[in-house]
Amino acid sequence: MYGSMQLGPVTVRPNVILAPMAGITDRPFRRMIRQLGGCGLTVSELLSVEAIVRRQRRTLAMMAADPVERPFAIQIYGSRPEAMADAALQAVAAGADIVDINAGCPARKVLRNHGGAYLLQDPPQLARILTAVRRAVSVPVTVKIRSGYDANRINFLEIGRLAEDSGVDAITLHPRTRTMRFSGRSDWDHIRQLKAACRVPVVGNGDILVPADAAAMFDTTGCDAVMVGRGVTRNPWLLRQTADFLETGAFAPTEPEALLELCVAVCREIIAAGPPVRIMGELKKFCSWWVHGIPAAAAHRQRIYALTEPQALLDYLAALASDSSICS
Repeated sequence: MYGSMQLGPVTVRPNVILAPMAGITDRPFRRMIRQLGGCGLTVSELLSVEAIVRRQRRTLAMMAADPVERPFAIQIYGSRPEAMADAALQAVAAGADIVDINAGCPARKVLRNHGGAYLLQDPPQLARILTAVRRAVSVPVTVKIRSGYDANRINFLEIGRLAEDSGVDAITLHPRTRTMRFSGRSDWDHIRQLKAACRVPVVGNGDILVPADAAAMFDTTGCDAVMVGRGVTRNPWLLRQTADFLETGAFAPTEPEALLELCVAVCREIIAAGPPVRIMGELKKFCSWWVHGIPAAAAHRQRIYALTEPQALLDYLAALASDSSICS
């Protein structure tokens, strides 16, 4: 049901959450989504506990939250319970209101280190990790899982009960298997089954691309919150629109002019704050997402990728934003 979700002392309101996405949900992106509204919780990118405990500078910097991010969760992955507990303590020291354990990432580099979705094959080890983290920190501890490792090993109910017994405060389920990655359709009935089997809050994740999808997930699964991921890369107002739709039954559509103006504003911020070596890559990432859907989008993306100077890119975007044939 739309409204709020309580995790110990932490209130998530609205119960619409921005999913952690590697290479996407960095601090500037999360701040932008928060400022647009409709988001009750943001989560860091997936962080390696081995990098955290070794005090790697880049990873430690990724733990920092923006002041507008309250509440804020830091998501960690790894395979060693003692390292997970240590990293969780450092996450809390860095300002995390919630520590989230990733047991669902299908990326090869994560699986090679026996983290992420690999742990779905080793429930006893996952239980040791969750118990160690729960004992180490006083803030809420959550876990994100998938339906199973593959179609022959669907064990989300077993994992859910194990997580609950280990003391977690909530479980997020992306109802695909590890081998599916992001292909096919997520099976929302798995969310419904997990919610029926567990006492702790269950967060549903997967295939929320328009506001009506969130309403349908709440209605069909009974989940306590919804987590929105990939859809927000094409439509940064998706969480705001979702919250508005769930509350009132209506929402303001995304207009090309507003999208391009937001793109210009975000690019200016990146130029002001980002290290020069990474600026153009960051700028082009946002631009490639947000020119999608305007007339001749493919041609505009090609021109954007050919640019080499930040100011030239800003000028190009500003010209697009003022083009009446696009923004009318």
